[in-house]
Amino acid sequence: MEPWVVGPVRAEYGFNICHGQASYVNWNSTFFDCNPVTIGTRTLVGPNCSFHGELHHRSCRENDDSGPFFDKPITVGDDCWIGGNVVVLAGVTIDRGSTVGAGNVVTKDVPSFHVVAGNPARILRKINTAMDHDSETSKV
Repeated sequence: MEPWVVGPVRAEYGFNICHGQASYVNWNSTFFDCNPVTIGTRTLVGPNCSFHGELHHRSCRENDDSGPFFDKPITVGDDCWIGGNVVVLAGVTIDRGSTVGAGNVVTKDVPSFHVVAGNPARILRKINTAMDHDSETSKV
């Protein structure tokens, strides 16, 4: 199944964005894709989300020959849910099966099967997978 992208979508370059099969990106998303931005298979992205692949140096003294910006890739794994109005910053990986609550800013990596929310986003809880559930049941 092909990815589904609802316009309008804005992209800095447009050719550094990779969508997995059956992924869905809702309208008004923005991609600063100076480095690869990868959206995993079956991942759902809400409206007004931004993927900021470039950052400013913290001080003008840190600028080097490359200028005032530096960039890092962004990876969103398979089977993730990204709520509306989420901002994902450069260098962040959101691992498989994780959920990001609406209106949050993701500044650090999110481990597999976790829910994060807040500004900056923090882990709220682990998502119980079917495999975890089966192993708990077998212990009883």
